[in-house]
Amino acid sequence: MDPYYSRGELLAMGFTAVGESVRVSRKASLYAVSGVLGGHVRVDDFCVLKGELRVGSYVHIGAFCSLSGVGGAVELGDGCALGTHVSVFTASDDFRADTLNGVLVPQEHVATLRGAVRVGRAAMVGPHSVVLPGVAVGDAAAVGAQCVLAQEVAPGAVVVSGATRSATVARRDVAAILARLDLVLGRTAPGGAA
Repeated sequence: MDPYYSRGELLAMGFTAVGESVRVSRKASLYAVSGVLGGHVRVDDFCVLKGELRVGSYVHIGAFCSLSGVGGAVELGDGCALGTHVSVFTASDDFRADTLNGVLVPQEHVATLRGAVRVGRAAMVGPHSVVLPGVAVGDAAAVGAQCVLAQEVAPGAVVVSGATRSATVARRDVAAILARLDLVLGRTAPGGAA
């Protein structure tokens, strides 16, 4: 048996479009998925995918990642990568609220934060990081391991986790990185000709 789901199987699961050379491990779990998988996408073993997912081309989702598009869409731009054990949430209990929590509690007793999440083109999110509802990670940004992202990450920012909060420690050349991505995607020929 092929270790990856076929295009037909992925469409039957709920995706409306699946690009070329898509490899989603049969050891990944997919629940009520919808959306799109671009071309040249790889989803490694033991990932959990649920809800609305819009995945660009040349995207790698490392082992043990969790993408939960149940409170809004999870959008992964072309050329982005998620390291192992990254969790992306579009819905989460509001830990500040004086309410109960959990999926089994009647909704009138729960406060939930919701919002779409976008990881930009050519961005990377390091292992064991958590992206909370409503966060946007800009194009070509780099997020180090074990960061908890509760606010926007600027394009080209290099963010690492400190003892108490994440901090931007450097900037990447967004234009140069996106030009390379365009070459890979076949949108621009070497030397800049379209």
